[in-house]
Amino acid sequence: MKLIAKRGLVMMIITLTFLSCKRDKELLFNEPGAIYVTSLPDSTVFTFATSPDVKVTDTVLITYRIIGNAAAKDRQIRLEPRDGATAKAGYHYKIGPALVKANAFSATVPVYVYRKPGLKDSTVNVILDIKENADFKPGFTNQLRYKISISDVLSKPTIWDAVWASYFGSYSVVKFKFLLAVTGKTNWNSSPLPQDSRYLSQKAKNELLAYNQAHGPLIDEFGIEVTFP
Repeated sequence: MKLIAKRGLVMMIITLTFLSCKRDKELLFNEPGAIYVTSLPDSTVFTFATSPDVKVTDTVLITYRIIGNAAAKDRQIRLEPRDGATAKAGYHYKIGPALVKANAFSATVPVYVYRKPGLKDSTVNVILDIKENADFKPGFTNQLRYKISISDVLSKPTIWDAVWASYFGSYSVVKFKFLLAVTGKTNWNSSPLPQDSRYLSQKAKNELLAYNQAHGPLIDEFGIEVTFP
């Protein structure tokens, strides 16, 4: 009898443990997932000054990733501009579809930026924060925001030191204007493919050699001769 009772008690404990684990898994599965920004760096300085005058709109892409399971339906990412933004929604920028597609673990959200007259002499900013909704909770606390600065003034690309410096050296306005003129490239805030970087580097060196032979050394605003590594 004692053996039967002991076996019954063990079976009851196993059954309760199984049911508890099953319930915990169901709760975890049914709870909203979390989401965070994966774009690095978590900010960009977008300028229209590198584009032709006829270009009046462009797109900044922000990437996100979920924590948890994929879902069988599209899910909405709630993005809100932080208080104090100088960029006006609907005028300077507009957030495109902010969705994690069905069965996906990541999303790319377009933010449309607009060329406006006031950007010729000023820069406007907006920080987009992830907020909780029915589909997602905020994820990692240090990856919940993305800052966009918009201007029509020539400025140093956000990724110059991390990406472009190894190909073109230290930044100067004169050097950057030369690169814009000889390469035709307008978007300098996204990382290029290695083969594209090598092509741009060689193109710049060839064009600078031709310039120096025709006009003498190109001198930047600091009085330093423009060179490429």
